[in-house]
Amino acid sequence: MKNTISKFSIFAFFLIFSLSACKDECDDVNCLNGATCDEGDCNCATGFEGDVCQTEIRAKFFGSYNVSENCTPSGNFTYQLSIVTSATGPQSIIINNFYGAGASVSATVSGANITIPNQTVTTQGQALTYSGTGQITGNILTMSYNVSQGAETDACSATCTKL
Repeated sequence: MKNTISKFSIFAFFLIFSLSACKDECDDVNCLNGATCDEGDCNCATGFEGDVCQTEIRAKFFGSYNVSENCTPSGNFTYQLSIVTSATGPQSIIINNFYGAGASVSATVSGANITIPNQTVTTQGQALTYSGTGQITGNILTMSYNVSQGAETDACSATCTKL
């Protein structure tokens, strides 16, 4: 009888150990926005971040900013711009009133960085070509960019403080 009880105890121990060792670490994890779970962690789809991929990476850029801009050769300027969502995907943004010229330029987001691809925008009858980069830290967005019209180019740097 003792032998039967000890065999049963050993069998029960191994059964419980085996079942707990096979528990899927992703059972209680609800990854969002097309993310996949691997060993309890969410692997976010492109354009998303957060513990369960709940946040678009561009969200940190949205808002209105006071801009202090220094351009060579045209000088120093202050104005406001805004950054809003773009319909082209979770990595895309639109910067309104860029360069203080009323232009709306598109940019792509990668982590805390933005890239303003080379693009020509006509505003108030003037065609200006824009390109550059930027980085956000907290509520400060710093950008370096070029603005061209024909053979003339302004090389600019801007510090943008979120309102």
